[in-house]
Amino acid sequence: MPRTAIGLVAAGLLAILLAVVIVMGDATLPGGVPPAAVAVLAALGGAALVFGLWLVDPRDRDRQSFSG
Repeated sequence: MPRTAIGLVAAGLLAILLAVVIVMGDATLPGGVPPAAVAVLAALGGAALVFGLWLVDPRDRDRQSFSG
């Protein structure tokens, strides 16, 4: 389980980094990558990052209280 969670966190970070590199490099390319594709890549990266961090969190998941 920790390998999967850490893999999701790493994949999420890499996807977001790739989206940033595409957006920054796209300014010099004619045509380039559609912004919707970069937005989907960033959204999937963020979802993978959040889900991976949620899997790593050791808190009791049966308790849904946010008070402490």
